Amino acid sequence: MMNTLFILLPVLIGLALIAAAAWEFMTWRTRFANWSSGIATSLGAMKARGEVGPHLAYEYNIDGTTYEGRSSYMKDGVPEKGESVQIYYDPADPNKSEWYDSGMHNFFMVGAGVIGVLILWLALG
Repeated sequence: MMNTLFILLPVLIGLALIAAAAWEFMTWRTRFANWSSGIATSLGAMKARGEVGPHLAYEYNIDGTTYEGRSSYMKDGVPEKGESVQIYYDPADPNKSEWYDSGMHNFFMVGAGVIGVLILWLALG
């Protein structure tokens, strides 16, 4: 029983990581299909209480109103304060926005897939 658990658990974890990477790959570009793109000004790295690492804080102007946003996931390389960054925002609710960083996003997506394959290979090999 215990031997089966030591094989089954890594297989399930590996499959879950591969599935998550595939899902993210298939849905990332369509997630913002109805959103508009724009340029925001970086406010620099921000770390809220209880978070592991920095997120990008930024501000952007839509029709004369200034909004502030924050990246929804942790980044390693946060643009310096004052730099321009590309964002996407929901025209129906400009308070909803996301900084698009394809490099970091692709890194996490591919990394999860590779780790999933490695876990499967070790568990079944």
